[in-house]
Amino acid sequence: MDDETRDSHSQAIGMLLGAAETSGEINALTRVGRRAGFLWTCPGCRADRYANAEACCGKPRPADA
Repeated sequence: MDDETRDSHSQAIGMLLGAAETSGEINALTRVGRRAGFLWTCPGCRADRYANAEACCGKPRPADA
């Protein structure tokens, strides 16, 4: 995925998550975002990160994320 596409996907999921009003909506959007490659989960802290984030916990993003 190129940088421009990654940034637009991150912005889109961020806007959707920002507009979510319930925990159910947030959970659903987070699951969809991960499956679509818009989000990835840090193996260290288990936090969700946007696709354009290249590192978490001081370590680079895993190749399979």
